[in-house]
Amino acid sequence: MEKPNQKSPSFDDVEKTVAIADAPSTTDSGAEENCVASLPVKSQERYKFIRSIGFGGMKGVLLVHDQDTDRDIAMAIMPDFRSRPLRDLNRFVREARLTAKLEHPNIVPVYEIGADKSGSPFFTMKYLPGITLSVILRRLRSNDKSPEMASYTPERLLQILMRVCNAVAFAHSRGICHHDLKPGNIHCSDFGEVQVIDWGLACPADADLSNDVLNGTPGYMAPETIRSGGTENPGKAADIYALGAILYSILTLDSPLAGLPQQEVLRRTLTGQIPPPHKINSDVNPSLEAICLKAMSLNPADRYTSATELRKEINACRQGFPSKAENATVIRSSMLFMVRNIMFCLVGILTILLTIASYLAYYYYKN
Repeated sequence: MEKPNQKSPSFDDVEKTVAIADAPSTTDSGAEENCVASLPVKSQERYKFIRSIGFGGMKGVLLVHDQDTDRDIAMAIMPDFRSRPLRDLNRFVREARLTAKLEHPNIVPVYEIGADKSGSPFFTMKYLPGITLSVILRRLRSNDKSPEMASYTPERLLQILMRVCNAVAFAHSRGICHHDLKPGNIHCSDFGEVQVIDWGLACPADADLSNDVLNGTPGYMAPETIRSGGTENPGKAADIYALGAILYSILTLDSPLAGLPQQEVLRRTLTGQIPPPHKINSDVNPSLEAICLKAMSLNPADRYTSATELRKEINACRQGFPSKAENATVIRSSMLFMVRNIMFCLVGILTILLTIASYLAYYYYKN
């Protein structure tokens, strides 16, 4: 039975993960290990089904009640596992095992991995009431005036992104790339929790992807990911690009190149023909725009070297400092200094004015 005051996560996201290109022709037999066969067989009788949360990609997510621990949790399943190629089954298991290793406050924790008596793989994880950043941005874009949306100020959206940067930095420190970062994979709870979800495309930074399917989300895929055609691993720089694209979405409340056909989005991504955020939202902070465009540079070498560096730049901008990416002029740096130190500047100006006034009064009465 559904609890009355809990909100279900919305999976109705605008950006969809799609297959951009097929993998080179291979067969499942012989060469690839069956990871599902190595899973322990576990009874699902301890889990009481409550309702479906959502379906996407190759898996479905259910809300179940764990009768052993007396709590509601989420269970990921593969409903059509019998018709799935071995590659998909292994990816499902890989996602569970990889996510379980990434113990971080901003990454959804995995509790148990196994297969039922029919051989269907599953894993359980923390249930996340709330909504995704994609839904938040869409509702803000539609001018939603509800109290819930009013709490998502530009400052709070930047704080969300900084926590995502923390999660990505942690994953990168463990040699793992997400490869599908986007607002739809950022979950925000009612009490301020932010967690990166759906690590289905994640893999080691040095993994060989030449026999994999090229998947991703147009608008958030790095140019080198599209160019590779599944022949190489784009690496950590592709995640940095996606973080920049998420910042773009926060600044404009829409995804990069929104509204264009998929092939046109891919073409413009490859050539770097992405309009700067201020063309869509004239109120964009120049420092944040510079950070966004640097993270989304066409050349991976021109981007930030790490998610930590990107987070520090965003934080500096939040505190009123110019970003390194914008190469601020002396005038702009001076203006930002005055804004940061407004009281100091006001006292200084007042002191100067009083000094001038005192001098003039002294001169007037003396003469």
